[in-house]
Amino acid sequence: MSFEQALPVILKAEGGYVNDPDDRGGATNFGITQKTYDAWRASLLSRDVKRITLLEVEAIYHRDYWTAARCDALPWPVSLAHFDAAVNHGVRRAVKLLQRSVGATVDGAFGPQTQAAVDDLPARAVFDGMTWQRVDFYYRISRGNQLKFLRGWLRRLLHLRQAGL
Repeated sequence: MSFEQALPVILKAEGGYVNDPDDRGGATNFGITQKTYDAWRASLLSRDVKRITLLEVEAIYHRDYWTAARCDALPWPVSLAHFDAAVNHGVRRAVKLLQRSVGATVDGAFGPQTQAAVDDLPARAVFDGMTWQRVDFYYRISRGNQLKFLRGWLRRLLHLRQAGL
């Protein structure tokens, strides 16, 4: 699966502008946080994430998540699951979830051992393993004011699973 095929799945899960005071990421638009947008526009004037363009969203997702997480090295539907995890959890945590799913050393660095472990398993098994790793992660972090996000996080995984079939 290519970036161009995966991006609409991610954008559907992320939705539009949100600024929930309980969301640790702060204000986001299309899943891009203000902090990420500010970093992207470092050489330009700062601008509210509400005003992000779809071209900027696509470029940020490609550079900071798809490429940074090495999604292009993964088979479908693992590439989609890993891309979504990188967007939702950050690249390093996404790699750790992938590594746990395939029995590789969990260090957050996507290297030859991780690649070989992915390549040794059926793609569907890796996809399913990542899904269960994420369910576990969501349950572990859904305490206090984060509990209200749990249903949405689990719904995101169901949507991802449907897109990955």
